[in-house]
Amino acid sequence: MKKNSLSRRLTAFVMTFIMVLSLTNGFSPAKAQAASDETTGNVTIEKIENEGIGRLAASRLEAAEEAEPEYADDEMVRVSIVLEEAGTMDKGYEPAGIESNAAAKSYRQSLRVKQDQLASRISSEVLGGETLNVVRNLTLAANIISAYVPYGKINEIKAFLDVKDVVIENKYEPDTTVEETDPEMATATNMTGTTAVWSSGYTGAGSLIAVVDTGLDTDHKSFSSEGYDYAISTLDKDVDVLTEEEVAAKWSELNASDFIDSVDGVYETTKIPYAVNYIDENLDVTHDNDSQGEHGSHVGGIAAANRYVPDGNGGFVDALDSVMALGEAPDAQILAMKVFGKGGGAYDSDYMVAVEDAATM
Repeated sequence: MKKNSLSRRLTAFVMTFIMVLSLTNGFSPAKAQAASDETTGNVTIEKIENEGIGRLAASRLEAAEEAEPEYADDEMVRVSIVLEEAGTMDKGYEPAGIESNAAAKSYRQSLRVKQDQLASRISSEVLGGETLNVVRNLTLAANIISAYVPYGKINEIKAFLDVKDVVIENKYEPDTTVEETDPEMATATNMTGTTAVWSSGYTGAGSLIAVVDTGLDTDHKSFSSEGYDYAISTLDKDVDVLTEEEVAAKWSELNASDFIDSVDGVYETTKIPYAVNYIDENLDVTHDNDSQGEHGSHVGGIAAANRYVPDGNGGFVDALDSVMALGEAPDAQILAMKVFGKGGGAYDSDYMVAVEDAATM
């Protein structure tokens, strides 16, 4: 039985080898005639009367080359129109403090003007006067117009002198599958060595963590401003936290100001000083009104769940003793940047505008 099994495997290998050679090196079954009656061990190589294998492979290759494109010419696709001129950061300007850097602001504004001019030219010269459907404008980390265009017009847009490339954007959807798990958040910090860092005085105080995800459960006690404020008060040092006034000062330089009318309401609490829904273009960053899952809250909790939580009686208790959860950087503030919501999943540029805003903070 073993010998017959081996014989069949060897026969299959030899025949596969012959077929591969016929496709790659011009070796055909006809050329294998001399070996047709040879016997080696228990393997017999028989002639296959099928001179059409090569022609079949060629016809299939031809068919693949002539296959229809992924999109119809008139189908609208989301693209990143990448411009030749460098983005603000590539030009050498730092994103932090950009609101008070006149030269950086001026350069960034000049990129936006040129983007608007290019959009106008595309409308008139490529789209027959129809307005280009611009969704995002990136000018900080990149110089990109994100827009919907007919697939068949991409090459015409690429041909513009000041266009470096046109790339079809990927769209991402969160995995909302719920698995039964029992995470050991209480012991995770010991496993990662975080407790040693805390003992040296580093708890994330004065840091910002951007959670670009499905949003945040802003009512959860692990993200309460009271618990955060209490934790900061126990530190033997002054902590530079992001304030509501600072968010307002930066507002005009944030991409969110393109689709949110006012900065009012953007500042949630001291723990969550910035909360914007980039996909639905509003200030609802919770999980309450969509089915995109609670992954953002899980990430936010792992990163920065508070050290203390309210005890319900006006006091505070240790988070590990109360809710058995503690973030790696519990005293950090969270920037809640929701990119999955009622409007569905996020495209590349939806992520990018949020990341640009996070860098500006």
